[in-house]
Amino acid sequence: MSYFGEHYPFYVPPFISGTEKVKMSTMKVTNMTEMEQRIKMRHAFAMSSFSRMFSPNKITHEMRTLCIDWSENIDEIPPAKDLYQFDRYFLELWKTWSLPS
Repeated sequence: MSYFGEHYPFYVPPFISGTEKVKMSTMKVTNMTEMEQRIKMRHAFAMSSFSRMFSPNKITHEMRTLCIDWSENIDEIPPAKDLYQFDRYFLELWKTWSLPS
C-alpha cells in the first residue's frame, strides 16, 4: 500500500494522533547593527582561513585573538583573487603579529 501520490495529499502518519503536546520555542529577536554584522562576518571569514590552513581543532588562542582584532580594528581589505591568496595574507599577518615585540 502506497501513501504517496494524489490519493493522500495531506497524509499524516498513523503514529501522530494530532493530540500530542508540542513544545515550541522562538529565538529572541536581536537588533544587530550593520557594523556588528560586518564585524561578525569578518571574524568568521578570518577564522575560516585558519580552519582551512590548520584544521579547526588546531586553531590556537593567538589565532582567535588575531581574528577578533582584525575584524574589529583593521580596515585593510585582504586580497580577493582566490582563497590561496587570502589564506596566505592571514598566515603572513599571523606571523608578523605573533613575533615578540
